[in-house]
Amino acid sequence: MRAITAVVAHDETVSPGQISQHVSEGSGIKLVEVIGNLFPPTEALKRSDADVLIVGCKEGSDEALALLDWWHSARPGRPCVVFCPSSNNGFIEEAFAVGADDLIVLEPGSEVSDLTRRHVEFSLRKALARSSSPAEHRVDVGKLICVLGPKGGIGKTITACNLAVALVQAGRQTVLVDLDLQFGDVALSLGLTPELSSFDLAVSGGSLDAEKLDAFLLTHSSGLRVLAAPARPDQAASVTPEFISDVYALLREDYDFIVVDTPPSFTPEVITTIDACTYVCMVGMLDALSLKNTRLGMETLDLMGFDPDRVRVVLNRANTSVGITRNDVVSILGRVPDILVPSHRDIARSVNEGTPVVISQRRSEAARAFESLAGLFTQLPVANTAVPRKGRVLMRRGKI
Repeated sequence: MRAITAVVAHDETVSPGQISQHVSEGSGIKLVEVIGNLFPPTEALKRSDADVLIVGCKEGSDEALALLDWWHSARPGRPCVVFCPSSNNGFIEEAFAVGADDLIVLEPGSEVSDLTRRHVEFSLRKALARSSSPAEHRVDVGKLICVLGPKGGIGKTITACNLAVALVQAGRQTVLVDLDLQFGDVALSLGLTPELSSFDLAVSGGSLDAEKLDAFLLTHSSGLRVLAAPARPDQAASVTPEFISDVYALLREDYDFIVVDTPPSFTPEVITTIDACTYVCMVGMLDALSLKNTRLGMETLDLMGFDPDRVRVVLNRANTSVGITRNDVVSILGRVPDILVPSHRDIARSVNEGTPVVISQRRSEAARAFESLAGLFTQLPVANTAVPRKGRVLMRRGKI
């Protein structure tokens, strides 16, 4: 594994020691120069030939955003990663907008866990790999659908479960991965007992191969296979982005579709999934707050360089009368939703019974909507799904 050279630029809120503590000595990542200011760039930074720029800054730093924008223009193909004491989706969006490849939340205190150090190494190597030689997904491997919903309580898990079962009913070998690692409900929604989970697989020891992975998958009566979320929130840390990437690679060899249900935020695991996915299924609901968050989610995908032609939008509870017209929806989202799922008591009942509505009420309008969604993905062509680097404009705070 080749060494990676990194130049560090930081402000007064992040010390060089904090950053170096997050990099393992045996990781092959070498911090070749440390610069104690952000913008404008120093002569040392302008001369730097490092593989990657690490920016240590406070949340919302305009100087950091300006430096990221400069590096992206001055060093095309050289990634930059932000190290920040804390973050929220707003600053993540701004950082991606000006060219950041990833954002690492610094672990507080003087002791940094080995798990965090491995995550930092993986993030830096992933950023460098994406920038230097983006790979195309082969047409003959399984298609990965990332089901996103930036707001909770919008029916994202219901959508993921019904989509996955509908794909099975359409004759496609399908596996459903519950990536809501702290509060995942996929197994419950399908009426399954999660005897084994992604946590059990992650801590099982030994090498990971297809046969071992298969032993940890649950089987639904429809034929759908399921990788359940950890049983307890404290187990989530064991399921790392690197581990998730390895799981996806194996599943793509054996399944036509991999459907991934995600938590309502852009966590490192979700970003890894977006990087790997063939399509995104963005889920919203017919209310102003949900529509606004759905639009922000799509804008974040755009900032990450994700092709909007590979995004399908599902609007749940689309027939409720809440004072929002179809024209209002298009105006807020900036596009027409692809699938409208009506509100019906059968959907809530199906969750309580642990049976997806595409099975329990197959002739219902809701079931037909989910079947239509599956039909969209089975008919879509597989193009180059590598995440492209593209020119990005500095977005001022408050403009998103």
